[in-house]
Amino acid sequence: MEHAARANYREHRSDPFPLSAAQHGLWFAQQLAPDVPICIAQYVDIRGQLDVDLFREVALVAGHEYESVFLRLVDVDGEPHQVVDPPADAAMGIVDFRSASDPMAAAEAWMQENYTARVDFKHDYLCESSLLRVGDERHLWYSRIHHVALDGYGAMTMVNRVAALYTAAVHGLELEPNRAADLHTLHRLEGDYRASHRFSSDRDYWAERLHTRTNGASLTDIDAPPAAHSLTVRAALSADTVARLEDTDGRPGATAAAALIAAFACYLSRRTGRQDVLVDIPLSARTTAVLRRSGGMLANVAPLRVQVRSDDTVDDLVTRVQHELMGAMRHQRGNVEDILRELGVSAEARRISGPMINVMLFDQDLTFGSLTGDFRILTTGPVPDLSVNVYRSGTPASTIVEFEANPYRYRDDDLRSHHAGVVGLIDELLAADPGTPLAVIGGWVCQVNGVTG
Repeated sequence: MEHAARANYREHRSDPFPLSAAQHGLWFAQQLAPDVPICIAQYVDIRGQLDVDLFREVALVAGHEYESVFLRLVDVDGEPHQVVDPPADAAMGIVDFRSASDPMAAAEAWMQENYTARVDFKHDYLCESSLLRVGDERHLWYSRIHHVALDGYGAMTMVNRVAALYTAAVHGLELEPNRAADLHTLHRLEGDYRASHRFSSDRDYWAERLHTRTNGASLTDIDAPPAAHSLTVRAALSADTVARLEDTDGRPGATAAAALIAAFACYLSRRTGRQDVLVDIPLSARTTAVLRRSGGMLANVAPLRVQVRSDDTVDDLVTRVQHELMGAMRHQRGNVEDILRELGVSAEARRISGPMINVMLFDQDLTFGSLTGDFRILTTGPVPDLSVNVYRSGTPASTIVEFEANPYRYRDDDLRSHHAGVVGLIDELLAADPGTPLAVIGGWVCQVNGVTG
C-alpha cells in the first residue's frame, strides 16, 4: 500500500521543544512515584480475517500523522523537553499467543504486565502498540500510552483514523488528508492561548472556585499512595435504565452526564454525611476544531463541587450538576494544577484527590473493512482513590458502569458493595419523576450527620 502523503511526514528526529503546562504537571507527578506509570491502556478486539500487513501499514501512517506515538522526553539544561523521534523500524510489533492453552488469558496477563511496568523517560517511547494474535481469526490491537504523550481523547481520535484508513484501503477509497496539527503547532497554540484574554478568564473562574477548596469526600478513610494496578468491578446498566438515560438528554437543563454525576454525588453524600461533596471530572480541553482533530496531551482534570441538600428533588440536583458542568466546560482549558500552584497550594495538598467520574457515552463501534472491533478499556491510569467510568462497549453495545479503585485503600468486598449501591441509585434516580424528593430515592432511612441517608 503506497501513501503519497508520506513525503510530508517528519521521518527524522525533531528539535527538542518544551512541555506544555499539562504535560509538565504529569511529568512532575511521575517523578514523585516513578514505579507507578501514569498510563492509559486499551485494546480493540478484532474478529475475522484481518489483513495484518495492511493493518500495520495504516497504523504507521496514522502514527506519522499524529506524531504522539513517536514522542520521547529528553533533558535540556535540567528541564524536560519533548522530541518527535521515529525509530528506524516503526512498524507495529506482533505477539502470537495461539500456542498457549488459553490464548486470551495469556494475552490479558501480558497486557497487564506491560501497562503496569515502569516507564523509563530516558530511553522509552511514551506510546506503544502491538497486535496480539489469540486465534487464527482473532487479534487484539493493544496500546499503552503515557499521559505525557497523549490523552484519552487523542487516543480515540487515532484509533478511529486507523479504522478509517484500513477501511478505505480495503474498499479502494480515497480519504481526505488528515488535518491534525503537528505537536509543534499544538505547542504554539498553547502559547497563544496562555497569552490571551480567554486564558485570563479561565484562570479567574477556577481561582474563584478553588479559593475555598476542600478535599473531596471519599468512600474510604484509608490513606495510601496510588498503585500501578487497580481493583476493578464493572456491570452493564439494564436496557430500561439506558433508555431513560438517553431520554435525559432531551430534558431542558439536563444531560445524561449530569444525571450520572448527580447519582454518584448523591451516593457519596449519603455515605459520608457531607452535604457539599467534590468529585473530579476529566475535561478534553479541546475547545477548537483543530484541537479536536489532533493528538497530543491537552486534557485537564477539574473539581466539580456538588451540593446535595436534604430537601432536593431529583430535578434540583440534576439541574445543579448541569449548571456546574456547563461552567467547567466553558473554562475547560484552564489548567487546574497550574492555578492551584499560583494560589500557593502545596504540592502535597494538590495531590490529595477524591473520586473521579468519567462519562464516555460516545459511539465506540469500530469498523475495519467488513470487520467490527470491540473497544475495551484496560486502565485509565493509576487511581489515587476511586474512578467511576461509564462507557459503551461490545456488540451489541452495553452501557458499562466500572469502578477502578486504589487496591491499597479499598477491599474487594467493600468496592463491590459500593458499586452495587451506585448502580442501584442510578437505576432509581433515572426511573423517578423529576419532581420526586431525593429523600425517598434509594430506601435510605437513617440519619448521618443530619443528612437523610
